[in-house]
Amino acid sequence: MNVEPQAEYYQQSRPEMLAFLPESPQRILDIGCGDGFFGAAVKQKFPTCETWGVEAVAEEARTAALHNDRVITGLLEETVDLPERHFDAVFMNDVLEHMTWPEPALATAKRILKPQGRLVISLPNVRYFLNVRDLVFKNDWEYQDRGILDRTHFRFYTTRSAENLLRKNGYVVETVVGINQPALSLPYRLLFCLAPKFFYWMRFPQFAIVARPK
Repeated sequence: MNVEPQAEYYQQSRPEMLAFLPESPQRILDIGCGDGFFGAAVKQKFPTCETWGVEAVAEEARTAALHNDRVITGLLEETVDLPERHFDAVFMNDVLEHMTWPEPALATAKRILKPQGRLVISLPNVRYFLNVRDLVFKNDWEYQDRGILDRTHFRFYTTRSAENLLRKNGYVVETVVGINQPALSLPYRLLFCLAPKFFYWMRFPQFAIVARPK
């Protein structure tokens, strides 16, 4: 069975993450930038913004370099030529769940962010209702080619566990937002209305967090 990510895995412009850009950014870094389409989307919104990327897969990094000002091939925590206090924002769009140990990457991001810079991450939400439904009612935890139970995921996060991870690594969490909520069928809408606070985070397959260095 092929467990390598498919080509479209690297071709995500992630327009929903543009909402978390700081005002008038001068320089941003996209970790795990894939083909570099997110950086290209940033440039469309802020043409003068300098976009950098880090990508472990050399072929994808070469493609990303066509759309960004600078792309470094390798892992973030092993990259030594990233200048300190240099970026207005560091993005990790669905990246932390692929790391066996996220702490070194978070430490590097903290080092290269400007004092008023922001770390922006998105993560799959393991508490998403379809995932919980399959686990509780079907006794099922089946890995898939993509999504929350992607075969390449090493870690699984809820909003609380992700916030705790950031706080323990020297960040102050400012914003937690559910993203990419699908349309819900009537039975699920009625169910969620019964206890909206309890079910709130179960509606979202992903969430985004904005944090600043402590």
